[in-house]
Amino acid sequence: MRLVAIYIAEHEYLFSIPQSINFGGKYLYSFEKSQSPDSILVTREVNPNFIEGFFNITGSKSKVTNLSAIVGQNGAGKSSLLDVIRSIFIRNGYALPQSQCLVLAESATGNKLFVLRNDFARISLRNKTNDEEGTITYKSQRITSSPSKSAQTLYYSPHFDYKYNPNFDNVDGYDISFDRILEEDLNELGEMDASDGGGAYSINEELAFKNSLRQIEFLSSDLVAKHQIFKDIYPLKQHGNPILKIRGYKQQEREWNTPEGFREILKLIHHKNEEELRAWAKVRDDEDLSQVEVYRYIFKREVIKAVLSVFYQQMEKENHYLWEGRFPLSDLRESLENSTSHEALNIFIENAEMGKGENAKKILLDSGLRELVEKIFSSIDIVEGESNIESREYKTSKQDAIEILSLQRNFIKVFNKYYRVFAKDNDGYMLSDDYKIRGFVNYMPFDQKLSSGEHALLNLFSRIYNFLTENLIDNQFRKLHEHYIILLDEADLSFHPIWKRRYVKALLQTLPYFFEQLDKHPSIQIIFTTHDPLSLSDLPNCNVVYLRRPSYEEAAVVSDYSDMSRPSRTFGANIAELLADSFFLDGALVGDFAQDIIQETIKWLDSPNREKAERYSKIIKMVDEPIVQTKLAEMFDEKMTSNLQAAVIDDQIRKLQELRKKLRS
Repeated sequence: MRLVAIYIAEHEYLFSIPQSINFGGKYLYSFEKSQSPDSILVTREVNPNFIEGFFNITGSKSKVTNLSAIVGQNGAGKSSLLDVIRSIFIRNGYALPQSQCLVLAESATGNKLFVLRNDFARISLRNKTNDEEGTITYKSQRITSSPSKSAQTLYYSPHFDYKYNPNFDNVDGYDISFDRILEEDLNELGEMDASDGGGAYSINEELAFKNSLRQIEFLSSDLVAKHQIFKDIYPLKQHGNPILKIRGYKQQEREWNTPEGFREILKLIHHKNEEELRAWAKVRDDEDLSQVEVYRYIFKREVIKAVLSVFYQQMEKENHYLWEGRFPLSDLRESLENSTSHEALNIFIENAEMGKGENAKKILLDSGLRELVEKIFSSIDIVEGESNIESREYKTSKQDAIEILSLQRNFIKVFNKYYRVFAKDNDGYMLSDDYKIRGFVNYMPFDQKLSSGEHALLNLFSRIYNFLTENLIDNQFRKLHEHYIILLDEADLSFHPIWKRRYVKALLQTLPYFFEQLDKHPSIQIIFTTHDPLSLSDLPNCNVVYLRRPSYEEAAVVSDYSDMSRPSRTFGANIAELLADSFFLDGALVGDFAQDIIQETIKWLDSPNREKAERYSKIIKMVDEPIVQTKLAEMFDEKMTSNLQAAVIDDQIRKLQELRKKLRS
């Protein structure tokens, strides 16, 4: 399946007149209002440049059905057009912008037409064909296929611009934009416990921990290792030892929802832990202990405190059947009285049952929580040097960090799975993500020196991976779709030109494997917005949507495939040809400042004024376009009776010799 065309008859703020948009399917579509009221006539003709499977360059079971780009100046409406596409799949559509649309999709073979959205009373279709003599004929038919519910968008944007979008706030559950991820991370910080000093944690540091956690989980995943994602595409630097940080949630003042059978045992573990901390505080003042030993001891108790806070935080949320938790306290009281807080925690993990009646299970034992705590403790025991450990964070090896984070992810997966059963409404939809826990171990590379481009790259792929893992792969209750439309809103924003040149190929080589992890091996379609012409050289021209806004006072206009003023060169075109198109630079191939200075120089050369000759000779020497520079030098020599051309040519020869030497080395 692939989304192929949109007709927007009216829109609240994007377009003032009807617009037709094609994304480059097997057919090209045009739309017009027919004589009947509220009826649309759709005409389609074969796309001569369409090649089935053109974008499938991997052996993945998830196939790429199409790839398209939306380009245009700032304010042309690229993001708004993505919002139109997103709105097709929004369950609560009352807050969406007022518009009247017809959205069409083709089956994978192109033989069947789907209506994804229809705001008109009647739709008629006619097929346009040309015979060998060039005679045009039309064959009409009614569009009767029902709307397809097998597709879903996934929206990503790297922007953080304080922009509040009332149309999608808390509506689009498939939004992984920077704004939405930041909102979720900040909400989680509000639930976290205070720092060692009792104050708030650094927001920047905590957000960096969360972001790095997503990045390292992606880079250390089987997905990356198995398919060698990024190898030879985006080589990333290796970094030093990472830092792990333990963060607990705020202590609950009330116990309203915590299972009654758990309350006494959790309090017992908590009190033991607090007593051990107080006792150690007295011992360390008298004994000649190293600071590292002190921190190791305290750190382990902070881990136990954080684990307990996870239980309280989760159980105190509004859920059903939480009274079903059971623990045989009377049978184990003697063992508990003689145990440390660590031993008591293990007893709780081994014997606690959660669930309803005969379906109760030892969820915590199955979650691997005990193995997680033991691995953290063993990694703490080998920490050396006071600077490498504090009461809530420590430096460890990359291998240990990855193992700890993997164990934590499994714990979160199993523990959340239990609560997901009760987080659904009567229609089977997820009510909210508030029921989920995020864990208590955070991660940050110790020698974090990623560039802005590297961060942009990892954020894009790690957030897609994180969403698929947490919401679709690990969540057996989330509905899976047969087709996903991935909307990337200027995701290449911070990329170096070399990375921009590789952008399309990287998407095609990696994203199919992301979605192959899903049970249905869904097909995918990619639609991205960009300001950069480099990416367009990888796309057939019919796969590019050009948006033009003549001025901010005027509405946007789509340059559709039939528009003669539309840029005609994309696939395989070199950067000079793409830049030369007035769509991007209004005919200018240099920066405005440089262009003004060159025009000033030409004006001086044409004038009788001979003052400031030294200034203009320096400007001519600075120009790095050889033909322009040579011509300016020639004009200068004629004016000043000098020999600037020789100096310019000598400099050009020197640069060519250096280039030849470099090529031969």
